[in-house]
Amino acid sequence: MKRFFILISIAAICFGCVNNSNKANESKITVESNFPSDKLEFASFMDTTVYHIANIDSMPCLNVTFDITYPLATGVAGNDQLLTKDFIANCVGKEYANKSSIEEAVKAFTNSEIKRYKSEVCGSTPENKIVGEIWMNYEYYAKNSILYNAHGILSYSCYVYTFTGGAHGMNTTSCYVYDVYENQEIGINSIFKEESLPNVLSLIKEQLALHEGAESIDMSYVNVTENFYADEIGIHWIYNPYEIAPYAVGSIEVVLPYSKIENYFLENTPIKSIL
Repeated sequence: MKRFFILISIAAICFGCVNNSNKANESKITVESNFPSDKLEFASFMDTTVYHIANIDSMPCLNVTFDITYPLATGVAGNDQLLTKDFIANCVGKEYANKSSIEEAVKAFTNSEIKRYKSEVCGSTPENKIVGEIWMNYEYYAKNSILYNAHGILSYSCYVYTFTGGAHGMNTTSCYVYDVYENQEIGINSIFKEESLPNVLSLIKEQLALHEGAESIDMSYVNVTENFYADEIGIHWIYNPYEIAPYAVGSIEVVLPYSKIENYFLENTPIKSIL
């Protein structure tokens, strides 16, 4: 499969706190093309911004990093509603879905985070009191992964890690599945018969009981979550820290192979194209 890559690097220095700044920015775009007709073409956008208080390296800083792979408008669906707005909403934030590109959305998000950081850190603490205060370093890291891209089905996840002081940071993984022929997101109610959901839930709980952290899982919080993705193996459900177990257990993934659940599928579910 023939592929080509286009790399664009951008560096920028912007404003800072109390009339001084150090905002280092690196970004690049990679385009990958010539996918088969039942797959989407993708572009990858990477951007890192490091903002130091008062333009002093020993001061605390905010680090914002995005590593986003998103479909191009020349893919199967060929619709910007799916290929830009939904990806921006899911991977950057719903409030940035009106931006025309991933690059614009990331720039707006980063500027908003800098403003918040300045307010929370610079706004309440004299500069001479925070030199070397490592706990005031903030971090935001976002990366998505294409988990399945074939037979008109696209699955991807968005991983976000944030740290704003405290004992530890927080990480969440959100998953999305699309029917790219119909240009719409696939939810649980587009896959399973409603009356079969208790059976699916029982299978999920059976798998959770085998998890190495099973003794810490509160089964009363387990449901057939919409946080799932589909691939050639089956349906994968993701439970983030604190959803069904303590933070120390981490994210929990449950996969049910199609052989166990296809009898519960709706007759016209687009997921059947994978089988």
